[in-house]
Amino acid sequence: MSGVSISTLLAAALCLSDAAAAAECKDLKQFIRDETAGAEKYVDTFSFRRDHRADSVLMLVKATMEKGHLPRRWLFLHRDDLNSTDLCVQGRGEEFGRHDDRHENASAPNFGPPGSGFPRCAASSDALRDWANRELGDSILVYAASKDTPGFQFVIGDDRDWIIIEYSGNQQSCYFDRGADVLTRFNITVIQP
Repeated sequence: MSGVSISTLLAAALCLSDAAAAAECKDLKQFIRDETAGAEKYVDTFSFRRDHRADSVLMLVKATMEKGHLPRRWLFLHRDDLNSTDLCVQGRGEEFGRHDDRHENASAPNFGPPGSGFPRCAASSDALRDWANRELGDSILVYAASKDTPGFQFVIGDDRDWIIIEYSGNQQSCYFDRGADVLTRFNITVIQP
């Protein structure tokens, strides 16, 4: 081998296998069981669906069903493998909130997935959020932020169309996914054995 030692290749292979092993993946019911095993007993889910299949799920974990209380923490789960039933954690954190609907004032450039001819990322999360809000019209805009993992913004239109935006610590925001159906379930709980 020219220029690359066996020990370098072995170290690289170990790093890749550690990263794959670190991904937390399981089915949604197991995530709900695990997340409600402590003091927080309730979960709201937003299942972002395409062809009746939810490949992205926002879980909001709560201590109470009373209105006016923000969730204690959130998890954003995603499935890349169409043959798998497991979802994997893309992000988790404790900061959750809402942005104002500004679809009438949104004058951002267009964005889209790779191959769309439009840029996927922007230096400002406002630019992507304004574009998504303009695309979907009247919308609910929520964000889930974290110090340790990527954060996400979810733009959900009145017709249940949705756009998900991912943002990282370097202030760059990128188009994550888009679809035409979101299923919301509130106050899910599991009676623990």
